[in-house]
Amino acid sequence: MTKFSWLLALVAGLALTACGDQTDHATSAGDGVASSAQTGAAETSAALPDDAVAPVIDVRAAWMRPHPQGRTVTAAYFAAELESGTADRLVSVRIDGAERVEMHGTSMDSQTGMMHMEAIGPQDVLAAGPMLFVPGGRHLMVFGLDPVAEGDSVAGVLVFERAGEVPVTFEVRSTPPGHPADAE
Repeated sequence: MTKFSWLLALVAGLALTACGDQTDHATSAGDGVASSAQTGAAETSAALPDDAVAPVIDVRAAWMRPHPQGRTVTAAYFAAELESGTADRLVSVRIDGAERVEMHGTSMDSQTGMMHMEAIGPQDVLAAGPMLFVPGGRHLMVFGLDPVAEGDSVAGVLVFERAGEVPVTFEVRSTPPGHPADAE
């Protein structure tokens, strides 16, 4: 195992441990949805600019970690970028077979100096660059999905305020797509 992959595995393990053990997660009706009500959405979010162009969202590098042994939670990641339009907002996520999906963010606790993860509200995707959900940053926590293993794939949907539902397939793998481990 390379030094980078060891570090990535450590960060992922910490992320799953920190997010997976929280008891204050919002619940849903079992439809695998992370809604704005569940994730503490900012109902005061600024309105998106209306440029009269229907946004088109390109989703790529979608992947999900295999379930850690004995756990019923895993993490998923992706990149989303506008192909047309100036702005859109990711408002929820569904993953087939999951009880619920939550968007989470990572921040530093100024008092303890420790990383802290918590559910976040809708996320804007802007023309300035891609919206990234990556290990150590924003990510999806997937709850109640039957265990998935390396090589599997899982269908899902990203729901945007303006573009609507964008289908996505999450590849189940231990490392991000394009990671040097792909060449080993």
